Amino acid sequence: MLEEAVITIRALGSEGQGIGSLASGKTVFAPGAFPDEECRVRITREGKRYCEAEVLEILKPSASRLSPFIPQDKVSGGLPLAPMSYGFQLEYKQNRVRECLIRITGLTEDEADSLIRPIRGAKDNRRYRNHMQYQIRQGRIGLLVASSHELGEYDEELIEYEIFSKIRRTIEKRFERAPIRLLDGLVLRASLRTMQVLMEFVTTSTGPHETLIRDIEDYLTASGIKEASYDLCHKEGFDLKGILLRISPDKASIRTRGGKRVVIDGCDSYDEIFCSRRLRIKAGSFFQVNTEQAEILAGIASGYLKEAEVIYDLYCGCGTLGMGIKSGGQKIFGIESVPEAVESAKINRKLAFPGSEDDLIYICRDVLKADIADLIKKGRILPADAVIVDPPRKGMDPGVIRKISDLAPRKICYVSCDPASLARDLIQLRKSYDIAGITPVDLFPNAAGVETVCLLSNRRNQQ
Repeated sequence: MLEEAVITIRALGSEGQGIGSLASGKTVFAPGAFPDEECRVRITREGKRYCEAEVLEILKPSASRLSPFIPQDKVSGGLPLAPMSYGFQLEYKQNRVRECLIRITGLTEDEADSLIRPIRGAKDNRRYRNHMQYQIRQGRIGLLVASSHELGEYDEELIEYEIFSKIRRTIEKRFERAPIRLLDGLVLRASLRTMQVLMEFVTTSTGPHETLIRDIEDYLTASGIKEASYDLCHKEGFDLKGILLRISPDKASIRTRGGKRVVIDGCDSYDEIFCSRRLRIKAGSFFQVNTEQAEILAGIASGYLKEAEVIYDLYCGCGTLGMGIKSGGQKIFGIESVPEAVESAKINRKLAFPGSEDDLIYICRDVLKADIADLIKKGRILPADAVIVDPPRKGMDPGVIRKISDLAPRKICYVSCDPASLARDLIQLRKSYDIAGITPVDLFPNAAGVETVCLLSNRRNQQ
């Protein structure tokens, strides 16, 4: 029998899991429990310095807990903070950024407190996601329990647009009448501003593409899913722009959400209004999942960079952030390694800045490998006085940090989705730059993630 114990939770980890101690002093990670809670746990994995446990019962709940404890092997959706008050969530995220800056970057407590601005919380912390990626299992559409292939329980009102909930239920009813094993996932994207929806079914089948496309297209028509989806969206005031099929037959394409995309009906994109500009979001392209909070993030960056004349937008994706911050005659040079994203950026600049397309130039290059000095020499780009960078979760490659330092822009705006990787990168950036301010922004209510906007100024310009 696995060991059971009663522990008191003293803090939360980076993924929102409770942290306590055994009587021996060994640290215990207990997902589902929160600070000041006393709980009974069962040890599931034990290492030399720490152990992991499942919470069996909350003996003394936190005053900030809003909903009863649910065993974590039943919960899906990646919303570990959902049982807690929103005020608690914001405090946790603010403290997480602060702790990373002190522990990793090496700032003193006073330095951290003087630099970190209050977190920008969401006006509405429910039904905020414009993009959901569901799994299909035995006729059910939902989200997986962590480290599992099984669907779990989640409160749809905490996370997804209401139109997504209605689409899921409509399709599930058709699955009951006409089961199918070829479909493994469903991706829904939408804008509440343009009232447009994009739907993408996913198959991991390794069968011939031509056969898969034919069979699934015939199924969506014969089962009534295609017609019912259009009817529902129309009834709810939405325009279903397209229905796609993504074939992801191997682990790599499943992990990267890539593969072969085929338009079954309509088109492969929908429109969004972002920072008062119309943008086209293509299937598979990156766009922040919380439109309103992303605008707050862009507003912080725009205010800091408003005096810059030339801005490099590194890891620019389809150009949404650079377009969101651009003002007046600023020139934006975006660098991105994904060809499809660059093509989307070029489409978006025509929509967002008709007649001013020359102010936004997009180049398909790996940021690490791009020879920016050569691009300047050849006249493809101008020297920058500011850089905005929004790297992947792992942060920037050390070579990219050196490249930015060599360019020596007057200002840097670093947008980060992981406080730990930001704190690590700041160790190198602070050799030449001073931190002007750090603002956490909550783009992911009820989840553990937090976005951070870090503003840096070149020390040479202050001398």
